[in-house]
Amino acid sequence: MQNSVIEFLSRNKKHLIIISLIAIAVFFTYKKLHKIIIDPKSSFTQQDSTYNYNEGVTKTDTLEKYGFIANENYVIAEVADVRRTPNYAPYNTVHKIKFGTKIYTKNVDKENPNNIDIDESLLERESKNDYVAVYAQKPITLGDIPVGFLSKKDFIEKSEFKNFVPEPKKPEIPKTAELDSGIKATIDEFSFIDNNQYKLATDATKIPKSIVYGDFNDDTIRDFAIILENEENSKYGLFIYINNVETNIYDLVYKKSFDSTLTIKTIKENSSVTVNSENTTFPLDGVLISKSDGTTYFHIYNTDDEKMMVLSN
Repeated sequence: MQNSVIEFLSRNKKHLIIISLIAIAVFFTYKKLHKIIIDPKSSFTQQDSTYNYNEGVTKTDTLEKYGFIANENYVIAEVADVRRTPNYAPYNTVHKIKFGTKIYTKNVDKENPNNIDIDESLLERESKNDYVAVYAQKPITLGDIPVGFLSKKDFIEKSEFKNFVPEPKKPEIPKTAELDSGIKATIDEFSFIDNNQYKLATDATKIPKSIVYGDFNDDTIRDFAIILENEENSKYGLFIYINNVETNIYDLVYKKSFDSTLTIKTIKENSSVTVNSENTTFPLDGVLISKSDGTTYFHIYNTDDEKMMVLSN
């Protein structure tokens, strides 16, 4: 039997070494991942060298014996960072929790029904640098270890959360439309209607929606149409420009002012549209303008007279 084992090991020595190396690699990989990914309900085992939670005497008796209590709290930040140690270091986040998540903290029992002489120094490690130790489950003893630390501004007690009204989300402001220098120069030079000058919208949320691009005259060169406003923001102008391949500048082929706000959209070539209650197909890229009253108009380039035609939807 012994000889058989020795013979087996000798014959499979190479394979056994490979299997052992793979097992070692898997083990260390698991340990590394386990160190990085910390479940919010697990013990707080990863300490930072600059702050050791276990400093001082660890009590194993109940919180109540020392005049403390576990408070129920709720997260009020849209997304809150649970940190390994009580500081803002970017590498320090171990978990992210959403608005309304329930957490617990250790606190002094303000009512103190047993008139205990409370030693608040026992809770010093629960709060530091405006961060508070938080627990996924209700702590029972003074020695229970937290899952991490949360900024004080990111949560409130249960009693306050009942009447808490979160601030309304601020609308995300889209990025400003990126206009190249040629387009900007064109707008500045040819932006008058009836001696009134029109300009880009001052409201940043409107700018990305104020310009569209397309090959309006079917020469494979990009053209553009844009909505501008007058100084008082009381009138709106539609300006359509076509790139002149001979001069390499934009020619203004259409302009019109409106008393209502406008929205603009490119209608791509071969798109199926309804014009005067009839279905048709756009032979070229075109522009669709919609007024605030719901009225819409198609604008398409007539290659014969080199002008824009306006068609009602």
